Amino acid sequence: MQEIVVAIIVVFAAIAVFRRYAPKSWRRLARIGGVRLATALDMPSLAARIAKQAEAGASCGDGCGTCGNCSGNTPVKPGATASISVEALKQTMRR
Repeated sequence: MQEIVVAIIVVFAAIAVFRRYAPKSWRRLARIGGVRLATALDMPSLAARIAKQAEAGASCGDGCGTCGNCSGNTPVKPGATASISVEALKQTMRR
């Protein structure tokens, strides 16, 4: 019984890693396969839910960095300089 529980945990961990780090083309193929498998197993609600996730696309909250609106992903123009006042530095210093 313990081996089955460990196997289930490993499978779920592998799925989580795959969903996070696999290239988009692999994830798209996995989604297509999931829809086909759910349809073949006569599970239309599951197939619809998987297809709906594919249509939703990426958002800024998923950490993809494709929208360019996330903090830290803003492009820096060549030659641009940032100026920080002495007063702003004094306010952020530890005392």
